[in-house]
Amino acid sequence: MILSRSKPATDSRASTGSSSAKRHVPELEDFILKRDYTGALTMLEFLKNEGNTEVWADAWAAWSWFHLGEYRRALDAYMRVRGRANLDARVADTLDMDLAVCYFYLGMYKESQEAVEGAPNCALKTRLQFHLAHKLGDEETLMQAHAALRDVPEDQLSLASVHYLRAHYQEAIDVYKKLLLEKRYYNFEREDTDWIKVLNHESGAYLALNVYVALCYYKLDYYDVSQEVLGVYLAQHPSSTVAGNLKACNLFRLYNGKAAETELKQISSEQHTFGQDLVKHNLVVFRNGEGALKVLPELVDVVPEARLNLAGYRLRGRESLEARALLEPLQPTSPLHYILRAVVAVRLYNDTGDEEQMKLAQQSYHLVGSSASECDTIPGRQCMASSYFLAAQFEEVLVYLNSIKSFFVNDDTFNFNYAQAKVATGFYREAEECLLTIQDEAMRASFTYLACLARCHVMNKDAHLAWDICAKSAGTPDSFALLQLVANDSYRMGQFLVAAKAFHMLDRLDGGPEMWEGLRGAVCGCAQAAAAGRAGAATDLRDAVALLRGVRSPRADHILRPIARWAQQNRIPV
Repeated sequence: MILSRSKPATDSRASTGSSSAKRHVPELEDFILKRDYTGALTMLEFLKNEGNTEVWADAWAAWSWFHLGEYRRALDAYMRVRGRANLDARVADTLDMDLAVCYFYLGMYKESQEAVEGAPNCALKTRLQFHLAHKLGDEETLMQAHAALRDVPEDQLSLASVHYLRAHYQEAIDVYKKLLLEKRYYNFEREDTDWIKVLNHESGAYLALNVYVALCYYKLDYYDVSQEVLGVYLAQHPSSTVAGNLKACNLFRLYNGKAAETELKQISSEQHTFGQDLVKHNLVVFRNGEGALKVLPELVDVVPEARLNLAGYRLRGRESLEARALLEPLQPTSPLHYILRAVVAVRLYNDTGDEEQMKLAQQSYHLVGSSASECDTIPGRQCMASSYFLAAQFEEVLVYLNSIKSFFVNDDTFNFNYAQAKVATGFYREAEECLLTIQDEAMRASFTYLACLARCHVMNKDAHLAWDICAKSAGTPDSFALLQLVANDSYRMGQFLVAAKAFHMLDRLDGGPEMWEGLRGAVCGCAQAAAAGRAGAATDLRDAVALLRGVRSPRADHILRPIARWAQQNRIPV
């Protein structure tokens, strides 16, 4: 066809003068073919000012607004077309379908469903009904539409999309891989790693599907694989907003927020109008919540993750009720939503003691951890560990935490939970090592941390270190509980001097009979150790006797006299 000319070519050297100065006046079709929708709208506005009022001008304006992501303007333009009299039959046939698609992209699913019912049967109608059934939770219609999908790229892409939205990421990847590999001349009966090499050697049709595949791998926590697949697309389209944003998210997961923010800043808002809400949202995440209360509220229900991230921010600020208010309007559909619901429930249980909240937390964690899509992911295993943790089944907790320990070597929160499980199962040496790696000062000042560390010291025969913790905590609200823990644990472990010190302090604070009995028994334990000739026991006995002498009570004298008599006979100074 290229060689089929209607006029002969002329020698370009002979074409001089005014003919070479003529400029090509672009037509509307030129802008549409180049996907320059802003240029198309400019041309349409020019034609309108020139007096063109034909229906096709409004129809193309609606088309251009839609492809710029301005769905409300596209809807308004299509409504103007509908309001015209004597519409062309071809325009009238497609108008309901166009309106339904605009409503869908605006999140107006009921209106979209009403509009699509009046549209003539076509493949696009089937795909839209498939998506609407998912959005409206109509499983029966979903399955009917699913059965009507054909083995053609457009329908298969819709199928993959719904798989993705239902968190069936591997199923979505399978569909995308099939479509990609059908367009290549390579043998694709190979492992995933070889398949990625195929992608790197081919930049043919359906190149954008690499972005979708990368997004699925991102959702499966395979960030390095996602980055490698994404590179295939970015090599051809380095300025893509969607791909650039996904690359930034991978960097955030693989490295830190600073690296992600640097990547995201390369997406200029002057060059791109599409996806700017997503960019603003992700910048808040990359900056660890900075500006969350300013940016996220206006993005709730615009960016799907905005509501959940705002709830997470509220949780970090200990605003459990506010976080619950954000989560309640929506039925949980994503693992993150279930996880946030569980955390809120745990916080509310801690505040109110409501057992129903504890049950809700356990169920939510278990749902995520046992789901087919999450059971082998890191968050899934964390959730299963959390469910068992709340049920006090700490052996099971360690099964899951041990499987992901290598991913959280320097994570204070993980190490804190891991240490608590180790303490509960009697692995005190490992628990102590884990606790001492924690750097977060707020965590180190918590009662749970101090209690776990004190118990580890006592169980590891270093009760004097536990006593140091008690001494540093004197005067705090948790000091009495710490003294009780150290006193009882030290007594059970035969470290009687520390037990005597702790019971002596408790006797002074409380004065109850249990405290006195503990002090008396600890002092007698020191005497027994000295009688057995244990190393250092004589010094411990002297210190214990000094504590007992400070009580100044006849009951103390009743114990002191036989100990002093025995010590004198054995030439032990007390």
